[in-house]
Amino acid sequence: MSPSRHLAVSAILLMAALLACETPPAPARLHTDSVNLVLGDESFQERFGRAPTEEDEEELRIRVHLEYVLERLRRRSTAELSPAAREARARSLERLEAYVRRGQFPRNDGHPDARRPTFIDSRGRICAVGYLFEQELGREAAAAIASGYKYAFIREMDSPVLTQWAATTGLELEELEMIQPTYSTPSADDEEEYGPRFSLLDPVDGRGHLSLAPGFLFDGRGDGVPVRLDLSTAFMGGCGLGAYAAVSLTKLTGAARSASALSNLDVGMAWGRSLFSDGWLVLRGGLLLPTGDEDEVGSSLNASVAAKRPSQAVLFQPGAFGGRLGTSVILGRAFCSSCTLRLEAGLDGYSPFSKALQFSPRWGAGFAYRYQYLVAMLEVAGTRYAESLSSRSRLHHSIGFALRRATGQAGFQPGLSLSVPLEGRLQRWFLGFDVTMRY
Repeated sequence: MSPSRHLAVSAILLMAALLACETPPAPARLHTDSVNLVLGDESFQERFGRAPTEEDEEELRIRVHLEYVLERLRRRSTAELSPAAREARARSLERLEAYVRRGQFPRNDGHPDARRPTFIDSRGRICAVGYLFEQELGREAAAAIASGYKYAFIREMDSPVLTQWAATTGLELEELEMIQPTYSTPSADDEEEYGPRFSLLDPVDGRGHLSLAPGFLFDGRGDGVPVRLDLSTAFMGGCGLGAYAAVSLTKLTGAARSASALSNLDVGMAWGRSLFSDGWLVLRGGLLLPTGDEDEVGSSLNASVAAKRPSQAVLFQPGAFGGRLGTSVILGRAFCSSCTLRLEAGLDGYSPFSKALQFSPRWGAGFAYRYQYLVAMLEVAGTRYAESLSSRSRLHHSIGFALRRATGQAGFQPGLSLSVPLEGRLQRWFLGFDVTMRY
């Protein structure tokens, strides 16, 4: 063979070898717009007979999926499993059921996909599979998985520790994939991020809302029942700055002589800003306009219901004109992942009709515990004000308990409250309910 021909053959063989060794194309990146990679939205279809939409609450989609998978896995035959594997499987499903009951699900807080698995989010909330893993190997081991595979599907996780653990759960790898939900990105008005609306504290809490809240005073006097109707609204912009307004109407019912009264009007600006992943700071400042009744009947009726919400007691001073300043700190995950703590303080400076300038400090604290869609709240608040035209300003405190339905999304959130003024030997108490729309 001539040298030139030999070189040509060698070149052809070399090119063939290079083509044979060419790097295979990378596998397609996993992606789904459904709640689960394996089952899709089968759970939602089964429960409601339709596909989910953007109007459906995220927590509902996750809960429905996990309940569906839990029931499906429990129906599967375990005859082929060893006694140890059956015991491990039963333990895993019991833990999954406890996780669903707890209702603390993560959110996709950093991946560009609209829906994505999130092993542990920035708030420390762990996914369903991560929770099972954590129960066996601890939080530190779960955090190590999250550091490398936070947004990964199960089949994308190249972790020997995870593989070894999965073999001890009594669950197949495909079953773990069936459990693993995808999560949506949190909205700007996610209630779980911010905490619930309290019933006794200042209604201006840095969130957009429209609230209608009637309350009934029971004092055992037998001369009628005053009904106080609180109206408040706030419109917050994207930068956290917005406007608010609050006013109250009171009507005496069940008495021989009817009476009604209007409170002063509170209007101003509020600003809310995130301090860290689970904390918020709210500042508010406004004007107190003297729309409150100044006659003896109206002012007396207003005075009788002022203690229902000490943070608004100044609204019930007759013809008061002045200014209001206040601040609130809201701490999510306080003491536990389902808890919220709110602390507030403020100062009102006002001049009642024909009287000198007065200053009224106010303060309050509220603790909330969330279980699924229900939030229970314990609150205490105090302020300094004159309870009647002839009395002097002094300290007044109230304690309250409230229940509210809060779904974690914007929308209507009804609540029921009971508050008791601590002065006067606990002879008065207020029963209230409200319909509040968050937006």
